[in-house]
Amino acid sequence: MQSLKSILYFADGHFGSTHALQRAIALTRHSGAKLSLMDVTMESGIGAELVKRYGLDEDIQQCEQRYAALDQLASHWPADLEAPRLRVTIGHPFIEVIRAVLRDGHDLVIKPVRAHPEQVRPFDSADMHLLRKCPCPVWINRESLGQDQARISETPPRCERIVAAVDPVQPESRAISTRILEAAVTLAEQDAAQLHLLHSWQPPAASPALAAAIEQIEREYSDALETLTAITARNGVACKGHLLRGRPADVISARAEELDADLLVMSTLSHPGEPGLFIGTAAEDLLQKATQSVLALKPEGFVSPVTLDAS
Repeated sequence: MQSLKSILYFADGHFGSTHALQRAIALTRHSGAKLSLMDVTMESGIGAELVKRYGLDEDIQQCEQRYAALDQLASHWPADLEAPRLRVTIGHPFIEVIRAVLRDGHDLVIKPVRAHPEQVRPFDSADMHLLRKCPCPVWINRESLGQDQARISETPPRCERIVAAVDPVQPESRAISTRILEAAVTLAEQDAAQLHLLHSWQPPAASPALAAAIEQIEREYSDALETLTAITARNGVACKGHLLRGRPADVISARAEELDADLLVMSTLSHPGEPGLFIGTAAEDLLQKATQSVLALKPEGFVSPVTLDAS
């Protein structure tokens, strides 16, 4: 997050000044990165021959309308920032967004998502595809209904409490945990937010024979988390570690909700060699339970299964 050079805001059909857009602008101002605004028109499925024969250009008209909406939004751009680049394409939204990342080298994708009270799962299938397959970090910002403003606010939104799911123990998770921590610390410094580091583990069924071993393992986990917390606190960030027992998705989501967290920073995969088709089970379950905005990172070396067109 400290070396952001190019940010992509995916409007996803929301053309007001969402908190996600305001967050993208704040990150742009803080990092000096360039910002692009993008939207995608879903293909109508009408064949090219029918379009030619009957003049059915619905896809093109929708593209023009969406581009005009982005242009109207950009007309209220802060005077101290470079005007954003605008892009509207036709296709499957998550595929087009990932192709834009691959083509233009964006470091971060940020998009809004509506928090409908009756919605069981916070993210739809397109969101999950983006989280699974996008090679750069993805920030999905939970928005309240009716939250959009016509003009860009001069007061950017801020996080008050950030939670980061880390693994300070397993060597194979050390690199991604470091990236998660760096991103969370940067955002906590920027927003003057409280930072909470969460790690969960599931001990085997208790028995007298295993009691001493379980106690020793938990002590090692606690010491590792305390060391990580102390390092973070030395950077001037208010930080607290939480070692949790239980199924990761359950206990991490519950503690994040208890803390009234604004943002969850996490990884969707542990190892770079894992295919970008399925999120790790624990991460998938956690995303389905999250009630806050999510910033999801991939390990270094991750390769997206989405590729650019041959053209």
